[in-house]
Amino acid sequence: MPTDTKLLAALMACKPVSSQPENVNRASAILTQKLTAAGLHCTVETCNGRNVLFAATTPGKEPDVLLNAHLDVVPAPDELFTLKIDGNVARGRGTCDCLGNAVCAAQVLVNLKNQASVGAIFTCDEEIGGDTTAAMVKLGYRARQLAIVIDGSRYAVAVAQKGIIIIRLRARGAGGHASAPWACDNPIDKLFNGYAKLKNTWPEVTAADQWHDTMTPCQIQAGFADNQIPDQAEMTINIRYTNAEDYATITRLVESLTGLETDVTRTCAPLYTDENAPAIQALLAALRQTFPAETITVQRMNGATDARHLSAFGVPVAIIGTPGGNVHSDQEWADLDGIAKYTDMLTGFIRDFTSKH
Repeated sequence: MPTDTKLLAALMACKPVSSQPENVNRASAILTQKLTAAGLHCTVETCNGRNVLFAATTPGKEPDVLLNAHLDVVPAPDELFTLKIDGNVARGRGTCDCLGNAVCAAQVLVNLKNQASVGAIFTCDEEIGGDTTAAMVKLGYRARQLAIVIDGSRYAVAVAQKGIIIIRLRARGAGGHASAPWACDNPIDKLFNGYAKLKNTWPEVTAADQWHDTMTPCQIQAGFADNQIPDQAEMTINIRYTNAEDYATITRLVESLTGLETDVTRTCAPLYTDENAPAIQALLAALRQTFPAETITVQRMNGATDARHLSAFGVPVAIIGTPGGNVHSDQEWADLDGIAKYTDMLTGFIRDFTSKH
């Protein structure tokens, strides 16, 4: 079945930027109306002012297979919220991340009505932390056998993703006039010296060998004038880590090495799924059968998706993504034929998988 470009265009036209929940709610309402009209069981939960749709082929909160895709997108110029189609390529914000994936998940539900127990959570704030996914899990929405997040690399199944620790480093001192630095206690020096110790201790990581902890500075705040030494300087660092048990060791290391005040502002735990689990192997087989010309790989992700909130289910969690690219850029695109093939692949896979379990 061809990709529903009319639905994709309507979702994009809502301009569902994460920071504008009213816009994301409009996209959620459009999808709710479509799936309700298709005869699916739809429930909308309001989580911190964001309307999260759960749609399923069967009543209740616990389908055998749970899909997840998000309806929020990163900001873009207004013109990128109008769908442009060039042959088989869809262009514009959200075509790949993640509205094209949401259209795929919605069509899978429609295809499997009265054929399999499958549901989907269409969440509203993945780009800024995914609190709505965590809220839906707390409300009891879950998978009995398998969860599939459609928000990853094309032609691959990701079975792990790194955890995140975001830490604000703070140095305090005594400011004054820049003409008399000897009379001041410059917090910028303290901040840089502390960070240098941290950087020199952190392991080097290369593009060819990525599955290691990483640490990088992302923000610096200090001072208000070019002739004034400030009283305080701050830096925010972003740490990606692979082993959940290392969390306490990492936070203590940052504090002890830098000698600075540290505040952990946001975290999420790593995700792991056994790639040899029968459900994962069956999904890989379905992908390889659908795309025989592609090399279908098992991956571990440096980035984070809403999958991290689904690990509490105790079932395998797979992360996949429909074909596309240049996400978060003005050149974002999706392969419409690829979305349709993924939709057909998931439809057949879920039908077969649930019939055997």
